[in-house]
Amino acid sequence: MSVGARERMHMTIRALVSYATAIFLVLMLAAIGIGGMRINDIRMGGPIQTNTQHASDLIADILPPPEYVIEPYLEASLLARDPSSYSLRAQRLQKLRADYDARHSYWLETHFDPTLQKHITQDTHEPAMKFWSVLDSEFLPAVQAGDQASIDLAFADLAAAYEIHRGKVDQTVQMALDYQQKLKNDAQNQLATTLTLLFVLAGAMVALFLLFSGFIQGRVIRPIRRLGQQMRAMAQGDLVDISRDAGRQDEIGEAARALDDIVVSVAEKAAKESREKAETQGMIVEALGIALEKLRAGVLHHRISASFPAEYVSLRDNYNKAADSMRQAIEEVTTSVHMLNSSASEIDSATQDLSQRTEHQAANLEETAAAMQQLTGRVAEAASASRTAHGTVIDVRQRADENGETVKRAIEAMSGIEESAHAIAQITNVIDGIAFQTNLLALNAGVEAARAGDAGKGFAVVANEVRALAQRCSDAARDIKALIQDSNTHIDGGVALVRESGEALQQIMDRVGNISGLIEMIADSANSQAEGVQQINVTIGSIDRMTQQNAAMGEECNAAARILKNESDRLRDMVGRFDIGSGHIAHGSDATRVKTRRAA
Repeated sequence: MSVGARERMHMTIRALVSYATAIFLVLMLAAIGIGGMRINDIRMGGPIQTNTQHASDLIADILPPPEYVIEPYLEASLLARDPSSYSLRAQRLQKLRADYDARHSYWLETHFDPTLQKHITQDTHEPAMKFWSVLDSEFLPAVQAGDQASIDLAFADLAAAYEIHRGKVDQTVQMALDYQQKLKNDAQNQLATTLTLLFVLAGAMVALFLLFSGFIQGRVIRPIRRLGQQMRAMAQGDLVDISRDAGRQDEIGEAARALDDIVVSVAEKAAKESREKAETQGMIVEALGIALEKLRAGVLHHRISASFPAEYVSLRDNYNKAADSMRQAIEEVTTSVHMLNSSASEIDSATQDLSQRTEHQAANLEETAAAMQQLTGRVAEAASASRTAHGTVIDVRQRADENGETVKRAIEAMSGIEESAHAIAQITNVIDGIAFQTNLLALNAGVEAARAGDAGKGFAVVANEVRALAQRCSDAARDIKALIQDSNTHIDGGVALVRESGEALQQIMDRVGNISGLIEMIADSANSQAEGVQQINVTIGSIDRMTQQNAAMGEECNAAARILKNESDRLRDMVGRFDIGSGHIAHGSDATRVKTRRAA
């Protein structure tokens, strides 16, 4: 079965009628709305008719109407101005005449307003035929013959016929517009009448359907619901309510009367069964009362032997089995009480010994905790000293690192000085070369001055001074070069010494790093030992507290054992009041069984 079928089976009739009514109303409203929209589309003046009218108006605006001789009149005017175009114009006029005749035949065969048909087929046709007659018999032959005077006379007749035709066409157009407006008004009136009638019919149908739905609700659904409520009351044991629909003479009345008959029959049967059940229950209650009275008195060997109905046999058997189980339980409880009494005595003795040993152990743990506290302090001092030494070594290593950086910078500075000295030496070589060239130039100048005679004496003096100056520059450059070479020798030695100092300092730093690592390992080990000793101290303290707690718990267990022994004695006295069928409980034999079990 599908899900929809199951849902319909679980749907009430009232819900089904309500849903059907709602669906019908929705469909009715949808039909009314869709019908109204469709009628609005196809009505006179509606979208479809309006678009059709627009298309007709467009064609009428861009194409000359065949039934109107305006285009033939235009062709005749053009032909009168240009007779040489006779062949082309004659063919065009022949086609226009054929179109006119075709449309005239159409309007003759069309059945519509007689007045309009008379205007289009007679009043406008007569001057048009006169126009075509003059055109064919006078105008075209005159054009073909080239007689301009005849052409003008014939064209004047054409113009007169055209004017008469045009007047008739204007009258026909006005009559057509009036007729079209009348049709539009009639269509709107008919549309309004039709829509009003449709809405009235739809409202009547909706009202009729709502009345029918209300009738179904009142005459079918509510009585069925009352029958259902009466059946539920019957299921709950209420057999007094009689349906008020029993007087109806339809199917609902038959169902109500049948239900009332069922109520009467069920009530009579229930009364009979109730009387029989009351008698049976009285006998059962009496037997159970005697048995429970025996049970209250402590007599556990009493059993119910009366005959019970089949549905109550299990109650009798369950009571007898419960009495047997209780008797066995009391026997076992009695035995267990004696064993519990003996065990309580042993627990009392054992807890006293345990309490004494626990107190002794607590004293020893207290002394151990004090010793571990001292050890913890010494280990902590050693760890602190290791951390201090480690910090000192780290500081030394940092200082050594700083000195190493200083040595590196000194080496770099010496290297820079060495490079500067080499640069100065190169500059000195350049100055020496310049002095040599200047000396040569001064020598050449002196030679030229000697050649010049007296005129070159002054120039010779200048040349001598320049040569002397160049010589002094050359000597100074050689001295500077010698000094720079000596400085380079000392700088190279200083660089080597600084580099050796840096290497020695690096070795010291490596040794200090090794020492720092060893001291760090010692500090870590000391810290670990301090933490371990501290943990041991905490553990011993915890053991000490637990031992103290165990001692207190031993005292509590000792007191509980004494209470347990007292309660077991009371329980033994209480169990001794039950009669299990052998007169009384044999305490001596039970004690013997307890001792035998303990020995085992």
